[in-house]
Amino acid sequence: MSVLIIGNVSNDVLRTQKYFNRIGITDVHSFSAVGTVMDFISDDLKESIDLIIFDVKLTLRNCEEICQQIDLLNNWIQVPILLSSTYEKTIIIDRVFDAGIFDFILKPFDFTQFKARVHVALKYRKEAKLRMQQESNWLKDLAIAKKVQKSAFTPSLRLEHIEFDGVYVTSNTLGGDMYCWFKINDDLTAVLLYDVMGHGIAASLVTMSIRSLLRGLITRLIDPVCVISELNRRIYELFTDEDIDRFLVTAIYILIDTKNGSLHYVNASHPAGLLFGKYGETLSLPPNTPILGLFPTIQINKKTVQLSGWHRIILYTDGMLSLMGNQTIDIGYFHSYASQDNAYALQKFSQKYDLFENNYTDDITVVSITITL
Repeated sequence: MSVLIIGNVSNDVLRTQKYFNRIGITDVHSFSAVGTVMDFISDDLKESIDLIIFDVKLTLRNCEEICQQIDLLNNWIQVPILLSSTYEKTIIIDRVFDAGIFDFILKPFDFTQFKARVHVALKYRKEAKLRMQQESNWLKDLAIAKKVQKSAFTPSLRLEHIEFDGVYVTSNTLGGDMYCWFKINDDLTAVLLYDVMGHGIAASLVTMSIRSLLRGLITRLIDPVCVISELNRRIYELFTDEDIDRFLVTAIYILIDTKNGSLHYVNASHPAGLLFGKYGETLSLPPNTPILGLFPTIQINKKTVQLSGWHRIILYTDGMLSLMGNQTIDIGYFHSYASQDNAYALQKFSQKYDLFENNYTDDITVVSITITL
């Protein structure tokens, strides 16, 4: 623990040093001016500083200058600053508190008062350091959790007639987006994109809980109606405890049959997918089923689309709508990259909107599927 005293060498500064010695603090450093402190304090010593005593002759005339120096100190280091002065007009005291001092020590010094104010300031500093350490640990845990969640996304997949790629941009907190795809057999491939409503640790845990179910559920049930019905039941039963808030999930599930040239899908209150054809034709895959997790059973509607030749499917979560601003998808953009593969189109999309250079409040997830029959 170190203490800085800033003030002209005088009896008051010497008395302050003696008072610190009396309360067991011997690592005390004295400087004549704020600028001198910043020039000569090493980084190692700066890390150990827990308190600053700023000894000044405070007047109405020099008040603003003193406040500027306090501001400099606060920008340089975040520790309690005790202002030591004989001036006690209310308007001046209010002004220096606004500038950022922690407390005021009036002269002539009283040791009991000095000891009490120093102890309060050091206790505050100790608690602040603890909070900073806890926040640092939390940020590290958050970064690890984001990596774990990101690792659960299915990597790109190349099959004879289908390509799957996705891009996921995490928000400034943990989020609820997830996608996965599975090759069921030589003819059938399934893809599911879902979004747990809400943000933070709770939404992320729900997302990962659902993700752990999907391989067995999709490869066993296959059909969109059966998969979404079972998924809804599982989500509903995850949160039957009355003390736990219910989490709702939007999802779009697509089953692609390359043998019969067909696409079957269920959209449970998720943003509409887009199906592009080779010659610019566009088909929407709009919501046709209620949101998941609200009721134990729901009416599920499956839609079928016939496929032939080249098609590209774009799926996304609602974070992409907020990115666009006008709440619509730039269909022309995806048409402009129709001749390119999935990965290249998503790369150019990410560059256009600087997805990895900004700090978003919601996850942004885009899946691109190219079908060539």
